[in-house]
Amino acid sequence: MVAVHQGRTTRVRRAAAAAAGLLALAGPTACVGGDDQPEWAVTSTTGRPATTSAPVTTTTSSSTFLPPPTTLPAPPAPAAPGAFTAPRPAGPVTLPSEPGLAPVVSRVPTTDRVIFLTIDDGIWRVPGALEKLHELGIPFTSFLTLPYAREDQGYWKRSLELGGRIESHTTNHPDLKKVSPSRTILEVCSTRQPFLEMFGQPQLLFRPPYGNVTEMVRRAAAGCGFRAVVLWKGSLNNGVLALQDGRLNPGDIILMHYRPQAFADIQAVALTAAAQGFKFGLLEDYLVGPLT
Repeated sequence: MVAVHQGRTTRVRRAAAAAAGLLALAGPTACVGGDDQPEWAVTSTTGRPATTSAPVTTTTSSSTFLPPPTTLPAPPAPAAPGAFTAPRPAGPVTLPSEPGLAPVVSRVPTTDRVIFLTIDDGIWRVPGALEKLHELGIPFTSFLTLPYAREDQGYWKRSLELGGRIESHTTNHPDLKKVSPSRTILEVCSTRQPFLEMFGQPQLLFRPPYGNVTEMVRRAAAGCGFRAVVLWKGSLNNGVLALQDGRLNPGDIILMHYRPQAFADIQAVALTAAAQGFKFGLLEDYLVGPLT
């Protein structure tokens, strides 16, 4: 039994080491606190309680686009193109159905060893982060608020060119548990037409700020055409992947933010996925099927 455990440990370490050799990850790693922390207590991949730094107030001006740092650490050898891309499924999965309510999903019901990277808000547009995801073959879904989507449309159109999708994260990022029903409907639904006009793709998935979902949120989402309300099973903060269940499971949805430490967060989730034998799928392929 000890020998089996040691062998498994060795294989995991070798997988992590091999993945480290694949990743050409270099960039800023400044610590900025999260705004979409889940209400469940998370555990880091080490099994210890995860910690985050205090929130830092930022502005919505274009100055939040970060210039390249003056010096960068030397990266290891680059990854093979598409190293982490999972095969596309034959069709979308079946989600629970309740009349008039959008289903809530934090883990896609699949046995495929695939996970899903989602990135929220859009306040920091880190140079090179989109290209790094594309280089590694990590598809991703951006859940944007309307002001940040409008602020830098070129960056988000570039994300679509590199295999990403853009979905809704409300108009103004309120806590939907604390607003009126009419404000809930406005926040949930009023992004769909502007996003369609800006990016030419319908928004089909909705993520509530802070993961706070109510029956009214589900009803509003269903009423304006969203197929699902998307939460998460793991979150990335300051280069640490914290998981609700302590390890990855098939179908896990991972939350990241557009922040200065984007490269460290990408590295953390890629190394963990490689060590545990997972690849990345596009959330829309599994939840709604390919666009026609």
